[in-house]
Amino acid sequence: MWLLRRPGPLPRISPRSAARQLRKSHSSALQELKTKSGGKLQKQICQGVLSHFEKQYSKELGDAWNSVRRVLTTPQCWQYAVLLNPFHFSTEVENDLLSKSYRLLFPESSSCFRPSFKCYITSAPGRFPAQKHRAGRLKEYYLLNAASVLAVLALDIENGEKVLDMCAAPGGKSVATLQYACPGLLQSNEYDNLRSYWLRNTLESFIPESMMNLVIISQLDGRQIGNLQPERFDKVLVDAPCSNDRSWLFSSDIQQATLRLAQRKELSAVQIQLL
Repeated sequence: MWLLRRPGPLPRISPRSAARQLRKSHSSALQELKTKSGGKLQKQICQGVLSHFEKQYSKELGDAWNSVRRVLTTPQCWQYAVLLNPFHFSTEVENDLLSKSYRLLFPESSSCFRPSFKCYITSAPGRFPAQKHRAGRLKEYYLLNAASVLAVLALDIENGEKVLDMCAAPGGKSVATLQYACPGLLQSNEYDNLRSYWLRNTLESFIPESMMNLVIISQLDGRQIGNLQPERFDKVLVDAPCSNDRSWLFSSDIQQATLRLAQRKELSAVQIQLL
């Protein structure tokens, strides 16, 4: 993931401090899972993929691979953050989160965000129930990995700025952007047809019609946007197509997983072209 911003003041809140909180939460969740399940995993790991990761990442990451491996092989810890929707706020949902030991990722007493920017995390394993998409009705919250919020935080968007979310699907970072600040323009772009459909549904589920005039949903090749729209944006968020390692690690289709491992070698070239 890359964050492109014009020169200016550093973010008001360091993403590192929030990242430390996330690591602490992961550690607590892993310990609780081990206590409850005796260390047994709930999903079947594809051993061929894991062996490939062992060879590659132990070499690239060194000792850090051990901690990365623990999180990667524990799916209960992947997605545990709840970003409340200020455009359809529910006190009932917030009270439910508090009753289940969720806490604010950015405490209100120390946060420079809008008071309505509320992201809840928990050290307990598991996941808050998702809400289904219903046309014409806003959802009350968005489920995501809290690390995704750090990307928006690092971009430090100011009101009125023009922002490009280049590879926007499924839409979590675009939603967080519109909750973090009030940009003059947000272009949420997704080249893939199916993912673009998901992106549109996400934005329609979380952003009121009165604010959709600030949003452009496009389906352009991100590698061409700079030439098509030079100097248009103040800040650009690039969550580039990635290997999606954690999903393939639990693939039940060994042949498909093996094919994906071969294809992932080509992704670095695409990532460089997007940048």
